[in-house]
Amino acid sequence: MLKLLALILALVPQLIPAPAEMQVRGGSFKVTPASSARIEYKLDPECGIPAEGYSLEVTRTRVRALASTEAGLFYARQTLNQLEENGQIPCVSIKDYPRFSWRGFHLDPCRHFLSVEETKKFIDIMASYKMNVMHWHLTDDQGWRIQIKKYPRLTEVGGTRTEFDGSVHQGYYTQEEIRDVVAYAAERHVTVLPEIEMPGHAIAAIRAYPGLSCTKETVSTFYTWGSPDIVMCPGSEYMFEFLEDVIREVIRLFPSEYVHIGGDECKKAKWEKCPACQARIRALGLKADEKGTAEEKLQSYAVRRMEGILAKYGRKLIGWDEILEGGLSPNATVMSWRGEAGGIAAALEGHDVIMTPSKEGMYLDHVQGDPKIEPVSIGNYTTLEKAYNYDPVPQELIDNGKDGHVIGLQCNNWSEYIYSDSHREYMLFPRAFAVAETAWTPKDRKDWESFRVRVDKACQDLDDRGVNYHIPLPEQPGGSCDHLVFTDKAVVEFTTTRPVAAMVYTVDGSEPTAKSERYQKPLEFTRTTTLKIASLTSYGKLSPVRTITVSKEEPWPALPEEAVQKGIRASRTDGRFVTAAQITGPAREVKVERLRDLTTLEPFDRNMPDTLQFYAAQAQACFKVKETGVYRFSSDCDQVWIDGKLLIDNGDQVKRFSREDAEAALQAGVHSVKVVYIYNVIGGWNSIRNKTDVQMTKSGTDKWRRIDIL
Repeated sequence: MLKLLALILALVPQLIPAPAEMQVRGGSFKVTPASSARIEYKLDPECGIPAEGYSLEVTRTRVRALASTEAGLFYARQTLNQLEENGQIPCVSIKDYPRFSWRGFHLDPCRHFLSVEETKKFIDIMASYKMNVMHWHLTDDQGWRIQIKKYPRLTEVGGTRTEFDGSVHQGYYTQEEIRDVVAYAAERHVTVLPEIEMPGHAIAAIRAYPGLSCTKETVSTFYTWGSPDIVMCPGSEYMFEFLEDVIREVIRLFPSEYVHIGGDECKKAKWEKCPACQARIRALGLKADEKGTAEEKLQSYAVRRMEGILAKYGRKLIGWDEILEGGLSPNATVMSWRGEAGGIAAALEGHDVIMTPSKEGMYLDHVQGDPKIEPVSIGNYTTLEKAYNYDPVPQELIDNGKDGHVIGLQCNNWSEYIYSDSHREYMLFPRAFAVAETAWTPKDRKDWESFRVRVDKACQDLDDRGVNYHIPLPEQPGGSCDHLVFTDKAVVEFTTTRPVAAMVYTVDGSEPTAKSERYQKPLEFTRTTTLKIASLTSYGKLSPVRTITVSKEEPWPALPEEAVQKGIRASRTDGRFVTAAQITGPAREVKVERLRDLTTLEPFDRNMPDTLQFYAAQAQACFKVKETGVYRFSSDCDQVWIDGKLLIDNGDQVKRFSREDAEAALQAGVHSVKVVYIYNVIGGWNSIRNKTDVQMTKSGTDKWRRIDIL
């Protein structure tokens, strides 16, 4: 059956998602201005077609679409749009309906704001591929993005943050803009689900109204990512009064059945010391047991209070799977993001579940290729194929007859490391198409090879819309590197995360084109060369170009015995520095036993108080190389110097992971190393979390180790 489906879909490769049933009859319907009279859309609530489903009959002379709901007719139109090519629609018979009622996509304007226009662009694209819920993450630590008229400081204060380098990031949606977006989405049969975070991830609100926290202290701008322990205080009635006031305005803007209250990653250290929280725990008789701590049960109490507030206004509660802690509210729906365990537990208890596990392919902020060459991301690894192959219904629920509680799935696009609209598009597409097909298409109709062909057509549609998207980059097996060295001959091999039409390259410094030399086998170099290489799609578009220097060098000589240093000499300069070139001021000697200790000169404080003392540190040492050869080095430090030469420069980058690896040819013996480490925050990443060791490996191997400091 799958082979037959793949053959049929190959005849109409632009159709995404794959329909439940389809037959190709041969011939086509010609689309002209006059032909519109022969295209019929019929709505019949008694036709027996499932909600959102449709039937479609295309002959040479007419097109007829039938559905029981307006949404079904809308999706029939999307299928016709996708079928049409060069003014022709193939003659087909289609019966189609969704596998899941919840087909969600998520946008996060809190960390990096996106305009109303860009939001509408995503709604247009996702609706055309039959996604029907937009989860709008409107509040978090780093930004409050929804106007609440009773609390104007939420957007006046919480909607703006000053970054470490002094730049300002701001933005929020007025209530009129929100009504506009919600109406725009509704016209495309997309429900907008608002998320108002509580009791954690609420620093933007606490900055505006400090009385919401346990300590009532003033909180400065918060410009880093993570999970601070500054959270709302459920021991105080003010928290619930505030949230009900907010919800009262939110529900006037969003007609959705559900409201998302977050509930995730709430640190409870403050509650343990808060007199009001502890008094609430005693008054409620909450005690630690095998189901959770007293503080976890306090969170459950807070979630239940929120469920009651929402019920008062005729709405239902959705939260992340942490709302299971301490006991789940009676009518809550769970979004399972920390894997499937939370969703399974909730479904077994009879609760509806939306599967969105981060590491199983539903987090589209994850890196989608070699992290050494892809844009910085939050990490992990989710290829297009991984996203496509995820199935949201665990076998355990099928075995227990609870699979019906999985009402759908959702892809999430958290924006901590997404700094522009173009970057957001690059991370979402085409992986979001894989989620769309899983959400709509019956499981037994899915086929990766068919999808892989059809997704190219979908990407061409994105080109027509002016939307950026990911094309697999040429990668080096075992780890990519743009700074290669050899002493005799270099052999450089490339692959891609999914098949492309070709890889094209140049070795004369020019930019590759579709007509450039095609990569057929590993490339050999015997002299210093600048290699430029890109992937080429089946429709002639190039990926971003990789520029790789391949340098012929003589091994750098080892140090003479009198120059060898034992131990580490290190110094510290206090100040707020972004790059090594900015380091000025008096330096004082500090003692460190290992290079990794450079991040321990100040304690880590996830709450980022104004009292933090930032600094730059430099360390010099010697290390031993056992045999002459070419070695690859990697480090999260700002700079790494080997034998007085700058080898790695991560300056002014988001150093979430090392991305500037470089090679050097070294003689056997002792060599010098100098590192520059700056404690700062660039692009939201707190560099005190970095690993400041210098790693090395023999070129051509993948056995990394820390350099051996003498």
